[in-house]
Amino acid sequence: MSSSNASQQRDRISTQQYQCDQCVLFFDNYQKLQNHKRIHRGDSATMTEIDQSILDDVDMYHDENDTSNEDESVSNSGNEKSCNCITEYTMESMELDNTISYKCACNFEDSEGEAHIYDSSRISTNTFTKAELMSIHLSQLMLQHRIARAAYRDIVQFINTVIRDHDDIMMEPGAKISHGKTVDALLKSKSSVKGHEYDVCSSGCRLYDINDDQESCVDCGKPRYKTDPDQSQTLAASMKLMSVGDMLSQMLADPATRELLCYRANRESVAGQLTNIFDGDNYKQLVQQGLFSNPDDIAIGLYTDGFVNQKKGKNSYTIIHCIIFNLDPSIR
Repeated sequence: MSSSNASQQRDRISTQQYQCDQCVLFFDNYQKLQNHKRIHRGDSATMTEIDQSILDDVDMYHDENDTSNEDESVSNSGNEKSCNCITEYTMESMELDNTISYKCACNFEDSEGEAHIYDSSRISTNTFTKAELMSIHLSQLMLQHRIARAAYRDIVQFINTVIRDHDDIMMEPGAKISHGKTVDALLKSKSSVKGHEYDVCSSGCRLYDINDDQESCVDCGKPRYKTDPDQSQTLAASMKLMSVGDMLSQMLADPATRELLCYRANRESVAGQLTNIFDGDNYKQLVQQGLFSNPDDIAIGLYTDGFVNQKKGKNSYTIIHCIIFNLDPSIR
């Protein structure tokens, strides 16, 4: 290809223009045209950016097609022509403002032109009631401490119950909601079930019987008592246990739970059917031996399971699970 032909081809490419099918503007390449079309679609620009972009395109268009000398003074007729073109196109762009491409709380009124009118009459110092402010504060506390949604729902229900019973609560002397430690102490003071302390091996090997006088553990050999300078006996380790008999006696003393424990005495077995532990031979043998003759006698089952609390733990632990058979199977 000769240099003259190549030069002519470059001239054709450089002078090729792309016109927007929605307005009067021309662009010297396809990419600029596509960028310009985004304005009409309103993809990601605000209306202010659209207006400015259109005006910039108009200025660019007239600058590119203006063949006057930069040093030459501009005539009045030229000013009028340029001004009329920009004003005319600006009016077209203002029509786009009637259709907003985003959601907002404003509206337009004819008396205000194209101004965004917002209604702020509801904003005042008394927007929220005291209960609403407390609800907002509680919600912030739940988020701050990462309280589970189910717990949040229970707490709200509890607070509403306190509000409902406010008058009755305030009639009690010194009425207030107590903290956890105070609640624990309150329950201990009102409950007749106490924990019984036992001597245990410091390694967890065994629990010493109340009549056991051994000075050391028969399994590991560790002493039962610490050695003190004053020769007084101090336990090396101890633990508290609650008596099953103590707890069952409390259930019998309560009329509501006492009625539930009558399931065993009121139940009638059907010959040939095994639907409950009371249908088994072991229980029937105990009855033949004279046991469970009293309707208030309670049958319990003890189940044990050993485990270690670490993958490489040296100590093993045993769970003792107690089931009260006197209760209906649906609530055992």
